[in-house]
Amino acid sequence: MSFTRKHVVINWSYSLNNSVISRVEMIVDLGFKFNSSLDPGPHITMICCKAYKMLGFLKRLAHDFKLGLSLKILFCSLVRPILEYGAVLWNPQTAGHSRQLEMVQRKFLSFAGFILNIHHQPHDYVPVSEFLNIDTLSNRRITLGFKFLNGLISGNIDSPYLLSLINFRVPQRNSRNNAPFYVPSYTSNYLANEPITRIMSLANADASRLC
Repeated sequence: MSFTRKHVVINWSYSLNNSVISRVEMIVDLGFKFNSSLDPGPHITMICCKAYKMLGFLKRLAHDFKLGLSLKILFCSLVRPILEYGAVLWNPQTAGHSRQLEMVQRKFLSFAGFILNIHHQPHDYVPVSEFLNIDTLSNRRITLGFKFLNGLISGNIDSPYLLSLINFRVPQRNSRNNAPFYVPSYTSNYLANEPITRIMSLANADASRLC
């Protein structure tokens, strides 16, 4: 498999022990689905399908539950981890992909609102999420990014290579810019949304969440 964003790709045939290695367009490794352009879309679709299947099992299991805490524990233990595994790596930057993920949680909130008889306007599940104290998945992905960055800086995450990618900002003179990291400007959204760069940009916008 060749990882590139070029339209014209030179595919070379590799062999092992005189056997040609077949070429693929998509692979799943360590629970992540990769394609040649490293687009997170196929991975997001894959985990949403898995989460919907687990949510269906939860709904069949908890149809007679009347305690909100029980429903929340089941969702946070069985469904949400599927949607958040490795989110620091593939955190979507398009509204469509983010909405695709949120739809899974909204399905659960709709089910929980019906089971617990929580009054809410059609398609407005804020009262249900506030009752269960469940934050949006997009906000949780931001929190996960800060946890990863804090762990990297504090040494709780042992990765010298990733730590070397953190660009601490050391100004030569006093200025009004209090951003803790230096984030260069990029000509493409693809480079600007690279995980470490994205997390540093979030930290510059809200440095109070750093350890």
